[in-house]
Formats: sequence, structure tokens, C-alpha cells
Amino acid sequence: MPRPALRILGTALLAAAIVSGPAALAQTMDGTASAAAAVVYSPAHVEAVLSDALSRQITTGRLQMEMDNRAVELRAPAGAGSLTVENLYYNPVQGRFAAEMIVADTRPVVRLPVSGRAYGVVQVPVLARRIAPGDVIGPGDVDWQDVRADLAGSDIAATDAQLIGLTPRRGVPVNQPVRLRDLQSPRVVDKGSLVTITLATENLTLSVQGKALQDGGRGDVIRVINTQSNRILEATVAGPSIVAVAKPGLTAK
Repeated sequence: MPRPALRILGTALLAAAIVSGPAALAQTMDGTASAAAAVVYSPAHVEAVLSDALSRQITTGRLQMEMDNRAVELRAPAGAGSLTVENLYYNPVQGRFAAEMIVADTRPVVRLPVSGRAYGVVQVPVLARRIAPGDVIGPGDVDWQDVRADLAGSDIAATDAQLIGLTPRRGVPVNQPVRLRDLQSPRVVDKGSLVTITLATENLTLSVQGKALQDGGRGDVIRVINTQSNRILEATVAGPSIVAVAKPGLTAK
């Protein structure tokens, strides 16, 4: 079926499922209620079959589905076959789906329009309590929360290792996904403080006193001044009051 036609069919199924309600749970092809039903497909059965079909379209995270009508139930004559899904339409932007549940081997065909929301869910680390800028995040400060997979982008922390040992740049909301750009290494060098500038090669290790021209956390590259030569260098913060330069004579631009 061409994609535009499938989209139109999906929209129609959404409308039909929302309007029909419990009074039209199972109908034959001519619209007559199946009064002499002998086979009952429970809501749990319907959801299981529908979830299996949706999982082929939603491949990231754990599938979470919410049906518009949670009391759906199909009844079919004795000897009816398995329950299948046809005309499945899914809109990943809106997270909406529409489909028809079909009972095989029935004449007239027993069918039921269904609709609802479905999306992938992943767990991300969140702060369990408010952490002030400058305070270091520890293992006990981290909790986990389900979020929609399409909302957990590359700028959102995905592991607790991306939080532990860091500090917020600014206030980070509790129990909300944490943006990586809102975190930084704890400051171990203060602007204007004296630091030890080190240089290590295969043959020697040198150190000289300097002064930090910027604040910095472990692993940050900051500008320092050699107090003996008055040369400004770029150095990596290696620890409290210790910075390291990569090679001799590397000056800041």
C-alpha cells in the first residue's frame, strides 16, 4: 500500500478506535456484533500481540505502550484462529499508533480498530538530591529514571560514571535527565593561586613555580605564567595546585 494511503488509513483507524468505545469491542465485517462468540481474546492477549508488532518499529529502548481503550476484548466463533495485527500505522514524532486486530479463520472477518501511544523507554541517571555547584557528586547522589528514548540525546548523561566525581556548573534539577554541559570537574586550581608547573619526558622531570591565570578542574587546560621567566603557558590541571605542560616552550596563544 503506498505510504500516503497508509497514513490516511492510520488516521481513520485512530478516529474509529477512539469513537467506537466499549460498545463496539468486536464486530464482524458487516457491522453485526458477534453474539454467539465462543473464543475470547482478553485485553492482555490483545496487548501482547500488538506490542510484538510495535516492537518491530520501535527498536530503541524498552517498549512502553498505552492504549486509548484498555478494556479491549475480542470474541469470535468457535474454531477461530490466531490474533494478528494488520494496517499498523505508527507516527514516531507524536508517538501515536493505529491498527486493526484481526482474528484469523473467521467469516465474516472479526476485526477491531485500536489506537494509543507507544515509544521506547531507557533508564538514565538523575540526581537524587540537590547538589550545589562546587559539591562533588557521589554514588549515593545518583538515582535512575525512565525517559523516552527519543528524548535521551547525546547531550544527556547515560551512565552514572558521567556524573560521579563531577560538580554542577549551575543548579541541576533533581530527578531530571542531566545535561553533560551542566557538569564540570571540581575546581582544584584557583585563579591567582601559586601552582607547580611540571614537565615529564622519557629522560627527565622538571618542575617550576607558576601562577594560575584561570580556575581549573582536573583535566582542564588553563593558562599559567612561569614566575621565573614570565612566559605564559597552556597546562593541564593534574591535581590540586599541580599543572603539567606537554613539551618545553609550549606557550599560550
